[in-house]
Amino acid sequence: HIQGLDNIESANYVLSVCGIETLVELCSLGKSGKLLYLSHDDRFVVKTIRKTEKKALLAMLPKYVDHVQTFGSTLLTKFYGLHVVRPVGGTKIYFVVMGNILQTDLYLHRRFDLKGSSQGRSMNKVTIDEATTFKDHDLNLTFFLNPLTRHRLFTQIKKDCKFLEDAGIMGYSLLLGIHIEAPTRGSTNGRSLTTGNSFPPDSSWRQGSTELILDDSEKLTYK
Repeated sequence: HIQGLDNIESANYVLSVCGIETLVELCSLGKSGKLLYLSHDDRFVVKTIRKTEKKALLAMLPKYVDHVQTFGSTLLTKFYGLHVVRPVGGTKIYFVVMGNILQTDLYLHRRFDLKGSSQGRSMNKVTIDEATTFKDHDLNLTFFLNPLTRHRLFTQIKKDCKFLEDAGIMGYSLLLGIHIEAPTRGSTNGRSLTTGNSFPPDSSWRQGSTELILDDSEKLTYK
């Protein structure tokens, strides 16, 4: 039903997840041993989960469907599939298929995984590349939002958090992707992102300004 809400055809879904193209491994999620993959067409994220997590997802599924159907602008991850496979001679492996919320034609200069915590929330990798996902302490930017955009964003976050609270879900975070456009001639402060051409993918992260100004013309991760 959720696939239908987002106009995802079953045949295309199967081709993306189970076609002849190989899934791209993104990372191993620390001590949990979970694996994260990306479909070859960049549409879906595949994540292995525990049996207990499978049970929790099924338990909240009816209310989750109601929530995403009621709030088309929800920022919650869209779950499109819950599956299990048993390799020959192996044990069952449960995995979920989620929408890739950072799928975009724009180049993302930075990605952040924000939990609102300070403990261990910084990236200690020596080598930083375009695939690096940063954490709370690495976010040294201030965002100025159009008042209407800010109201819409925070209203939806509150509704989503209320759903998670009612479902007893504590393990969540805010995934943020940032695309920066080069300021055009005539920009009042050199920091406006509302016009101009984007920096090329290989350009360095600009540290000269820590302020980003967004208005309703900006592409956000909600509809």
